[in-house]
Amino acid sequence: MVSEAAADTVNVLATIATACIFLSMVPEHVIAIYRSKSTASTNFYPLLAMFAQCIGWVLYGWASDALFPVSAVNGFGAIMAIVFWVVFLKFEKENRKRYIAYIIATVVLMVALTLYAFLSPQSKSDVADVIGYIANAGAIILFASPMFALTRVVREKCSDILSLGMAASGCVNGYLWTAYGVIQSDNYVLVPNCISATLCVIQLIFIVIFPRSKKEAATASTPITEFEKKNSTQASLLEQA
Repeated sequence: MVSEAAADTVNVLATIATACIFLSMVPEHVIAIYRSKSTASTNFYPLLAMFAQCIGWVLYGWASDALFPVSAVNGFGAIMAIVFWVVFLKFEKENRKRYIAYIIATVVLMVALTLYAFLSPQSKSDVADVIGYIANAGAIILFASPMFALTRVVREKCSDILSLGMAASGCVNGYLWTAYGVIQSDNYVLVPNCISATLCVIQLIFIVIFPRSKKEAATASTPITEFEKKNSTQASLLEQA
């Protein structure tokens, strides 16, 4: 049986790791956009998905009586997503109305899910099950998206489009939440994070097998702009619970 101290330690470490992943997005999604005055190197859709996933896990944390750490850290993530939206829209010129429409649609869906959670005649346990299934389905689909970038890595024999930092931090974060799921006997948390962490390990293996090019290594501090790079980081960005 796991001691209470060990459980608390895992809770705190998992929360800190997730918060760090959210904060790690600031250089790319806030500072880089401000400096370049352009959103050309930023894929907006993971930011929408990040918000939706965070709200889903906030509601799941409430329904399953796991306000800390699940609801707390994902509430922080949802706030960060809104900050990213504001910065992105400030400098987006061509498709601002389209992105605003996507934001409105996403918010409406999350409001509907929130109303279901609080107004449903079902018990909190049943609500937690429903929201848990929804959050898991969305998370697993998004966690699998980086695997599409691996075909390009194999074809070019170069892992420039993969993010070493995000893959490594996603691996640590995923396994910490997996441990949390084991300790709390919560399969809704355990399953998607175990899958996510494993996919991050696969990315790390590909990075080792197909090293980054010398040019990329020399300019590692410069954000990669390819769409595949954005997809390759989605698992880490959406790995919140």
